[in-house]
Formats: sequence, structure tokens, C-alpha cells
Amino acid sequence: MHDVILDEKSAVLLSEVASNAGALMLENGAEIYRVEDTIERIIRSKTNAKDVDVYSTFNVIILSFTYENEVHSNVRRVKSRSNKLFYVDKVNQFSRDFCAGKLSLEEALIELEEIKQSKGRPLFERFFGGAIAAGAFSLLLSGGQNEMAISIIVGMLSYYASYVMEQNGLGYFVVNYLYGVIVSILTMIFARFYPDIKSGVIIVSSMMALLPGITITNAMRDLMSGDATSGLTGAVIGILISTALAMGVGTPITIMKIWG
Repeated sequence: MHDVILDEKSAVLLSEVASNAGALMLENGAEIYRVEDTIERIIRSKTNAKDVDVYSTFNVIILSFTYENEVHSNVRRVKSRSNKLFYVDKVNQFSRDFCAGKLSLEEALIELEEIKQSKGRPLFERFFGGAIAAGAFSLLLSGGQNEMAISIIVGMLSYYASYVMEQNGLGYFVVNYLYGVIVSILTMIFARFYPDIKSGVIIVSSMMALLPGITITNAMRDLMSGDATSGLTGAVIGILISTALAMGVGTPITIMKIWG
């Protein structure tokens, strides 16, 4: 494959390839520095692309480069974000193949569209993972076999409910709030039948699947690398998600205490 830009059309295609790859990574939970690095590597793989600049925030990508004294730029808005590292891994591999010259610009656009349309991990794997994580955390929090079994059930049902809410377009704050409500209600139902269980262990264990660990970790990474805008945005979103979960858990418990 050509390692140079051949004409203006190729330059436009290159900007599309780079912005599409970056947007896929950004909307699926990649770190800001990784998004910028990937875009820059894709553009610089064409040796006659000069003055490459890439700037990414939590939901916007801006890139520009010069080809034969003509500036080409692209802006991409990412409207929603999630943590689907399956897609990040796929784009990373795509980037390596493209930079190695294994794909033409047209093939690269097709490959990125195929990655975007792929279904990722099967749903049963995601639900199973959420259930196992809840059960494992219950043991780490000094729960017994009963707490582990109930955490698995509550974790799976709550994770499924959150998935349905996301598919229906609810905002992340509402999804996390309702997730907390569901965890709390299910735990209280089990506590009615098994009064000796540790309800706190079950609630905390079942919430682990949606805690914003990756979001906060990436935010700290961005802050330490000097990217204050993305770092502060990520930190605020992480705090809001944690607050929504806590409010969701606390609402049914408070109502039960008031109404006896």
C-alpha cells in the first residue's frame, strides 16, 4: 500500500479514517492520550502529511494536517461514552495494520465500519461476568455462601435491567440511579426471606459492575499528563455516577425506614 498521500481525495479519506478510528476509541472508553496517539500515528503513517495536530477532549476530537501546503481538518463529536474495551482492542489492531501498510484508505474505512457494526461480546458473557464479579466481591467483603449466591442473582438481574435502560436511551445518571434502586429493592426482598444475610455486603458487591473505576482512573491519568479539561470532566462524571448509585441505593431504604 502507498505510504504517501497521492492526491486531495486521499487526504480527505485519511482525515476520515483517522477521525473515525479516534471516535470509535473515545466512545468506547479509551484514554484521551491513547486516542490522540492513535490518530497521530495513523496520519503520520503517510510520510508527506505534515504539521499534524490532534486535540481530544472527553467528547470532541479535532485534527488537522498539511498536504502540499493545503490544511485538512476534521472535527468529530462523540455524543455518548461507554466502557467497551472490545472495540478499543479492535481499533488498536486496526491502527497497527494500517500503519504497517496492510490496508488502503478505502479498505480502512470499510474495516472501521465493520468494527463499528460488530456486536462485541455476547450478552450472556456480559451478564455472566457481572454476576461473577458480584459474587466474588461478596467473598472479598467477608460475605458467606448465602451472600455470594444472592449477590450473583442480584448482580445479574440489576445488570440486565441497566442494559435494557441503556438500550432505551436513558441518560447515564438516570441509569445508574435506577440501577441502585433495583439493587436495593432486590436486596431488601431477599432480606425478608433470609433475615440473617449481610445486606450491606450484597448491595456493595452488586454495585461493583457499574462503579466508574475506569472513568476515574482515566481521569487521573489525564490530569497527571497535563490534560486538565478531559481529566476534570472525567472526574466529575465519575463522581456523578457514584452519587447516582448511592442515591439509588439509599432511596428505597429511606422510604422503608419512614414508612416502617
